[in-house]
Amino acid sequence: MKKIYALSKTLLISVIVIIGLNPQQTVQSQQNNQTVRFVQPILRRPPINRGAPTDRRGAGTRGECPAVSMASTGLVPIVSSNNSKYVIGNTATEYPTFWFYIPYNAQNINSVKFAVIDDKDQSLTKEPIPVNISGTPGIISFTLPKTEQPLKPGQDYHWYLLIDCNPQSRSEDVAIEGLVRLEPPDAEFKKRLEVATEREKAALYAQQGYWYDTITTLGILRRQQPKDTTLIEDWKTLLNSQELTDIAAEPISPCCISN
Repeated sequence: MKKIYALSKTLLISVIVIIGLNPQQTVQSQQNNQTVRFVQPILRRPPINRGAPTDRRGAGTRGECPAVSMASTGLVPIVSSNNSKYVIGNTATEYPTFWFYIPYNAQNINSVKFAVIDDKDQSLTKEPIPVNISGTPGIISFTLPKTEQPLKPGQDYHWYLLIDCNPQSRSEDVAIEGLVRLEPPDAEFKKRLEVATEREKAALYAQQGYWYDTITTLGILRRQQPKDTTLIEDWKTLLNSQELTDIAAEPISPCCISN
C-alpha cells in the first residue's frame, strides 16, 4: 500500500511540474479548439450621427455604371436598436480596415474614393482618399492610412466608399456607407492575443464582437492561403452570420491602396 501511495504521489508531482512549466501550452491547446463564431454585441447606445446609414448596399443613380446582378455592398453587420437598424461594427484599432464587394470590372470604374466623418459631421480625412481598384468584380479591402487622424474611443464614425463610373457627373456616384466604433480592448484580452495564432486571433476577435478585426484577420489569411478549406468555411460562416451568404463565395482581390 505504501508503494502504491508513493507512486501515485510521484505521478501527481510530475503532472504538476509539467503543467507549471508550460502554462502557454495549456492556453494554446484551448485556443486551438476555437472556431470563428461572431458574437454580435448589443448596441447599448444608438449612433447620433445625422443620417446614420441603415443599408449597406451601394446607393446612387447608377445610371453610368454597368448593370449588375448583385449590388455593391459593405461587409458590415446590420444591428437593431430601439426599432431602428444601423450599419455598424466595432473595432479594436485606431486605423481599421474596411471590406466591400464591388460588382464592377475595374476598367468600368472611373474612380473610387474613401472618406470618414465623426459624429459631429467633422471630416476625419483631409479630403476623400483615392483608392486604387483592381481584381474586381470581387471583394476588396481598404485600410485607413496612418497619414490621417486616428479613430477616438466613444465616437461613431460614418465612412463612405464612393464609386464613380462617370467622370462627367458626380451625381452618378454609387455610395456604400457604414459606421465604425472604436472600443479599446482591455489588458487581459491583449495578453490573449499575444499568444494566439492568426486564426485564433480571428476567433478571439469574433467572440468579443470586434467585427472589423475579425473579418480583416480572416480575410488576410484567406489571401495568403486561398485553398485552405478550414479558412474557407470560417469565411462562409462569418459572412453567413450577417446574411451576406451570396457574397461569401466571391473572390477576394489583393487590392487596395490609396494613390
